[in-house]
Amino acid sequence: MAYQKIKLVITGIATLFLIVISWYFIDRFSFAKTQPYFQINKTTQDNVLTVGIIGDSWVAGNKLDSMLHEKLLKKGQSNRIISSGKSSARSKLIYQNLFKNNDIEHSSKFIIESQPEYCIVIAGVNDKASRAGKNYYSFHVIQIIKTLLHYKIKPVVVSLPEFDVVKTIDDMNFLFKTRTYISAKINNDAETDNIKTYRAFLNSELQRTNLSDSVILIDFNKVCPDYLKCKGLYKDSAHLSKLGNEKLTEVIASELIEKIKF
Repeated sequence: MAYQKIKLVITGIATLFLIVISWYFIDRFSFAKTQPYFQINKTTQDNVLTVGIIGDSWVAGNKLDSMLHEKLLKKGQSNRIISSGKSSARSKLIYQNLFKNNDIEHSSKFIIESQPEYCIVIAGVNDKASRAGKNYYSFHVIQIIKTLLHYKIKPVVVSLPEFDVVKTIDDMNFLFKTRTYISAKINNDAETDNIKTYRAFLNSELQRTNLSDSVILIDFNKVCPDYLKCKGLYKDSAHLSKLGNEKLTEVIASELIEKIKF
């Protein structure tokens, strides 16, 4: 009798464990549901160029705002910069944050409500580091693009940034590292460093969905073509230093000015 009770308890714990693990992976790697668009109050636009920035830790803390503002001013373009970033956010959460009420932490709905002419999207580092997969990354970036276009905002998408993928994984604890390698096996054919694969797939999806001409795509190679060749632009394996941010905003500002003149 005691044996049967122990067996039932063990079976119950094992079942609960499998349910929790299954829910975790489904939640982690499932694609976001398409969010319903919301109404915004149209405002009278002035002559000052408004640029939004959304993304992950590369954007969080308004770290790019003043730099991009100064770069554009030096090129003769008056401007205001607004941004919203969430550290560790993957593309799915960046997309979902666009629809969260403004009283919710990390909501970026105000970016759309501010009606900027352009919105810069910096995403993918966490998708890549967690091995979410090229389909996951491309799907959510395209959802972001479609959302911005719906609100008459021109998307400016920075291609998946270069970073030290291997070092980023090595710095993880055992549990996260194991999870990452399992994810790589499932989503990336066991590849660990395939940034170019993610970029190429997004480009092909933009072509397939006829969105290529509606997006300004910033080639990150203009900032850094290979992490190992420009470590001075990074403060760690996955984040730019101040010098790196200066270069990134210079590239973005130059691209924007070219499009505005055109």
